[in-house]
Amino acid sequence: MAMPADALAQTFRITPEGEVLQGQPVSVRLEGLQPNTTVTITAERRFGRPAQVYASRATYLADSAGVVDLERAAPSSGDYAEADAAGLFWSMTPSDKPLPGDWRTGEVRLSALAGDRVVATGMTRLIGALATVEAEDIPGFPSATLYRLPGGEPRPVIVVLHGADGGVEASRRYGPKLASLGYAVVGLPYYSPDWGEYGPLKAIPELPGSFIDIRIDQIAELRDWLRTRPYVDSGRIALFGGSKGAEFALIAASRYPWITSVVALAPSDLVWEGWGLEMVEAEGTRSSFSFEGQPLPFMPYVGFVEGLLAGPSADLLKIHEDGRAAHPEREAAARIPVEAFPGPVMLVAGDADREWRSGRMARNIGATREAARLETTLLVYPDAGHDVGGDGWTPTVVGVGRGGGSAQANARAQADAWPRIVAFLERTLRPEN
Repeated sequence: MAMPADALAQTFRITPEGEVLQGQPVSVRLEGLQPNTTVTITAERRFGRPAQVYASRATYLADSAGVVDLERAAPSSGDYAEADAAGLFWSMTPSDKPLPGDWRTGEVRLSALAGDRVVATGMTRLIGALATVEAEDIPGFPSATLYRLPGGEPRPVIVVLHGADGGVEASRRYGPKLASLGYAVVGLPYYSPDWGEYGPLKAIPELPGSFIDIRIDQIAELRDWLRTRPYVDSGRIALFGGSKGAEFALIAASRYPWITSVVALAPSDLVWEGWGLEMVEAEGTRSSFSFEGQPLPFMPYVGFVEGLLAGPSADLLKIHEDGRAAHPEREAAARIPVEAFPGPVMLVAGDADREWRSGRMARNIGATREAARLETTLLVYPDAGHDVGGDGWTPTVVGVGRGGGSAQANARAQADAWPRIVAFLERTLRPEN
């Protein structure tokens, strides 16, 4: 005779226990159910700026042992559809629930309901970085920050280069996180718009407010400063860039063979036209990047001014594709000479990218470097969009439309790519390990 549900000890088994550096896989199992019991699991998390409650839910059927293992159990209904250990994490959306005052950043609270009765609760906390990470301002580089763990051990360097959003967000997102893995990480803002009604205005006054002639050679100047820090290994420097930051990183690597390795997320194989308010009357005349005082040859856009006026509804993919199609004679000069960089490169992209064809451009880069017999790791995800730079454990539903892909495809691409990125950085920056 089956035991009554109350006689069973329904329990969440969550491993690792306690705080988890986000990106490390988390196993969630609900145990002690009656076999074949239907149960709904709700996940809630403090997330976003300003902080609010994000939530997800899904309904499952316990297996013959009375277990729901999120890695193996496909929900019968809910906010995601297939077996996925991170499904309840990436499928979260903003909730109307008030944020309790005791809710810590990254804390995920789980509850299991059988019918209308809560039968188990659990908690994990996904932290963005270790609390011991230290931050140091870098003189001469506005809003740039060096993140590292305490101690005098010289640590290999990772320079984080943001995308078209500019500012300090990418530095804060990746700097402390990568520093928690034992690197000296420089968050290097190089462009800082304030997207107002009519276009970009300066948000950090010392930085360019328009994406025009951004100086590649500031990487060499940064290296000179890093050489003055005894706790930095300036002989091992990786560039970590996304989107326009990947464009920056690949250009820099093609000019500085002393760079150790490059991670390029949603990359470009070309230097593109610059943009800013001054371009309204001068479309097609300015480059995104410069080197040693000279603008780099670039691929023009088509329809940029109309896109600028359209704001968030602009079709960025069409602007890039029409430009490339209209100016085939500019392609050879605008191409980033990635074969000039002898070090290892990792490329991560999605074929469903709606901002530019990063999947195709990553393949172009990979083919060029393969022909030159240079070490290149190419990860292209057919259904993912522009946002391949996360770790698969943060909400991906909100804002998924503009960059392309689906919330699930983007999250799964991130979850697959992130541990490979971590391993690539470890192998190239600390080969003796």
